[in-house]
This record gives sequence, C-alpha cells and structure tokens, in this order.
Amino acid sequence: MESENVTQRSQSTGQTNVTSTETEYELRRRRIAKVFMDAYGTDILKHRKLDQKKLEDLEEKEQEEAGPTSPYNFQTFFWILGTFTIFYFTDFIPSMLYDPQVKRTWLFVGFGFLAINVSIAIYLIVFCSWMRKINDWERHVPTAIPIATCSFVCGSLCLNIALWPVYGFLTPLMLFTIFMGFVVVVSLLPNSL
Repeated sequence: MESENVTQRSQSTGQTNVTSTETEYELRRRRIAKVFMDAYGTDILKHRKLDQKKLEDLEEKEQEEAGPTSPYNFQTFFWILGTFTIFYFTDFIPSMLYDPQVKRTWLFVGFGFLAINVSIAIYLIVFCSWMRKINDWERHVPTAIPIATCSFVCGSLCLNIALWPVYGFLTPLMLFTIFMGFVVVVSLLPNSL
C-alpha cells in the first residue's frame, strides 16, 4: 500500500521514482499507459463503460468500415511508374556504368553498404522467418536491424556522392524514387513464399 502511495505521489509530481517492488518493465508500461491516456484518454474512458459484447461489435464495425487494404493502389502504381520513368528517360543504368563523371570509388563503396543491407534482410526474412520460423528478430539477432539501417544510410550517402556529378540536385530525388519503387515491388510479392 505504501509503495502505491509513493508511486501515485511520484506520478502526480511528474517524477518517476522506481520503488523496490516496481520493475523496469512495470515502469515502462506505466509511462506508455500515461502517454496513451494523455493522447486518447477520453475515448478509452468512454469505451470502458461498455460491456465486452458491445466492444467486440464496435471493433467488427470499424474493421468493416475500413475494408481490406489492397497493395494495388494509386501510390503503388505511382512509385513503380516513377521508377520506370527514371530508368527509361535518364538512361540511369548505362550512365551509371559508363559515364566518366561518376565517382567509381564512392559507387562501389555504396554498393558494398547496400549489399550488407540486402544480405541482412535476406538472412532475417528467408533464413530466420521462413526456414527457422523465428519472428522475434530483435531478440534473436539484436544488432541486425541497427547494422542494416546504418549500412543503408551510408550506402545511400555514398551513391548520392557518386552520382552527383551526373545528375546534380536531382540525384537524391531519383535515388529515393528508385528506392520506393523497389520497396513497393517487394511488398507486392506474395506472403506465401
């Protein structure tokens, strides 16, 4: 009872003191609940008074109104069309391969970083998820996602530096469009592979 009073007093003053009976998990849970209640408190309290059957009916109704989301939509079409437009009208691949203005060292370093990123993705998706049925990647390999993120950022910076003499200020826009086209095409792959 005393630990609850200490916790309640610390919540009311805005401080977060951890009592001896409160674990780090409970502290994090309490902080997240406080932020959630600050953002959505009135809606949550409104639904708390409803019985379980009414809550389930409301959830079903919201799901029906939202409808199924299809990966085939305008945004998907836009990114794929944008990627093909860049490849067709700018001769992106031939200029990347043969243009003497391209900084080859930066290009190869950028491709190396992107190869690290893709290999981590293949390891996590194919080996961990499909073959070994491990879905909690962060617990299995906690450093994989930070390394992949860092290698992607470094690779994209290197590619921007390498292609800047050819395309100038359009380089980041073109690379971002190509990246989004790649992400969209990957998202269209069937989940049952």
